[in-house]
Formats: sequence, structure tokens, C-alpha cells
Amino acid sequence: MTNKTRLTVTAIGALVLAGAIAVWNAWSEKQASGDGVAKAHAPTPPASPAQPAPPAPAPGPVAAAQNTPPPAPPPSVSAETAVARMNEAVLMARLREVAQTDSAQAVELARAGNKKFPDSPDAPERASILIHALVTQNQLSEGRAEAEYMVNHYPDSKWVRDIEGFTGAHRHRNIRVNDAGQLEYY
Repeated sequence: MTNKTRLTVTAIGALVLAGAIAVWNAWSEKQASGDGVAKAHAPTPPASPAQPAPPAPAPGPVAAAQNTPPPAPPPSVSAETAVARMNEAVLMARLREVAQTDSAQAVELARAGNKKFPDSPDAPERASILIHALVTQNQLSEGRAEAEYMVNHYPDSKWVRDIEGFTGAHRHRNIRVNDAGQLEYY
């Protein structure tokens, strides 16, 4: 087979492939919009002057909602009572110990600790322990919700990298270009 023949066969193959892709896209669009023939020939209802115009879209991106903790059952009374008598260092030592053997108790202690010390320096580690304990208990959606909250609430913590790798949750970043042409984070 000569080079000219190979080139011709390759060109014909590329044209056939391009045609197949075009047909596939047209068919997909027709399926997405419903039966194109029936809609194209259906009579259009007359426009009513009394109908209000649809609302205009918002000017620019809408700011993200506050990063609020996911809904979770409150910690048990016994866990809250135990945590109320501890300082944070004692709580964290106890939580690290319990996390190795009893994931249910780790969840209770971590939630009670988060309630008492919500934004302390140990809060990201406590959130990490909570997420691992939830996953160990097969509460995957609760663990994922806690992970989404954690990576957005404590973005600069060293514990976030562990949770990102463990759950796949990643920080949500809202970026836009302002009138001066600079990137703006909101």
C-alpha cells in the first residue's frame, strides 16, 4: 500500500467518524428536547399580554451560603456531662484513645467537644476523628457532610489534607473577576 493510498483511507475514515459524531450529537439533542418533530409542528399558543415577563437573571455570581455545620443529632447527655468536666487537652487525649477502639463513643465525644470548643486550635483534629469514626460506623453520608464542612471551615489545617484524601471532599472556592480586572474571592 502506498503512502497516497494510506492518506486517502485515513482521510475517508476521519470524514466518516466526523459524520457519525455529527449524527450522534443531532440525535442526542433531539432526545434531550423530546420528540423534535412533534414539537416543531405543534401550534404555538398565542402570547398573552397579561403574562408577566420572566424575572431577569441576577447580575453576576451569587455569594455562597454561609458554611454551616451539617445537621447532626446532639451528643448524648452522658457525653456532654463528661466533656463539661474536661479541659480541651484532656478531651483530646481521651478522644484519641477512644477513637482506636470505640467509634460510637468517639462520635459522641467529638460532637460534645465541638459543641464546647467549636473553633479552638484542636477543632480540625476533632473533626477528622469524627469523620473517621462516622465512616467506621458505616454512616457514610454523615461522614461526607462533616468532611465538606471541615474542609471549608478549617481550610488551612493540616488535617484537611488527610480528610480530602480520605473522603474526596474539597474546598469550595468562589472566585470572580472584579471591575478592576483582579481576582476576587468571596
